Amino acid sequence: MKSMTGFGRGSAAGGNWAVEARLKTLNHRYLEILVRGLEEHEELELRCRRRLEEAFARGKLDLRIELRRVGGEVLTYDAEVARGYYRLLERLIRELGLRDEVRLEHLLALRGLLEEAGPEPEAEEGELWPVVERALEEAIRTAEELRIREGERLRGELESYLDELERELEGVAARAPAVVERFREQLAERAEELLERELDRERLEEEVVLFAERSDITEEVARLRSHLAEARTALYSEGPTGQLLDFLAQEMYREVNTIAAKARDSEIARRTVAMRLKIEKLREQVRNIE
Repeated sequence: MKSMTGFGRGSAAGGNWAVEARLKTLNHRYLEILVRGLEEHEELELRCRRRLEEAFARGKLDLRIELRRVGGEVLTYDAEVARGYYRLLERLIRELGLRDEVRLEHLLALRGLLEEAGPEPEAEEGELWPVVERALEEAIRTAEELRIREGERLRGELESYLDELERELEGVAARAPAVVERFREQLAERAEELLERELDRERLEEEVVLFAERSDITEEVARLRSHLAEARTALYSEGPTGQLLDFLAQEMYREVNTIAAKARDSEIARRTVAMRLKIEKLREQVRNIE
């Protein structure tokens, strides 16, 4: 089980380049990927996206790649711009009648002559990808380690919620038969008070049977037990389970609501309120699971 929240960092160097990858993962219903830092290298960005799609099933992924030249030419210049500046300065000297000469430091002081050397996107992507890939893999690995540790913590929390739900459910199941019997007694007492004569026992039993049918929660209890068992299995299954657990939590909530509506009993009502609160907490944590 993995949490969808994590952070990973990776770095690598090769050739003339050093690469740092920072990966942040957050909760999201689907898989959403944002890659920054490779806007000038579409092929590299596409490869990063494909690798993230392989590594993650759900979550909002924010990957930032930083490229830094560590060898080769750090700065470059535009020869045409330099010639243009030179001719312009010579003309200015002549027009002003100066005896100065145009020197290199004059040109270097002008904006736009020197600029940071960057890789040619098409020519150097083959050189860059192995370095980017190593940094990316390290970022994925460290993010996954954090997500797994957080997932283990969440699993323990979810198990405690399932245990509490199971205890409340067994209390409801044990209480249900007494509800019908209590209704029979209350109905008999009320009828005697109103009629002040001997009860029509056959009519009384018909009313009790009708009440028992309307308040029968056997099927809901059975389905809820099944959902709880399936949720426990999902906690230890391979692969992403967040969406399955979210679905099961919704189904549990629906069954508990039906039980609350059917069983006209204060004790069962109290237990269903407690169960709804636990399911809400369960769903809140399930949203953090991949």
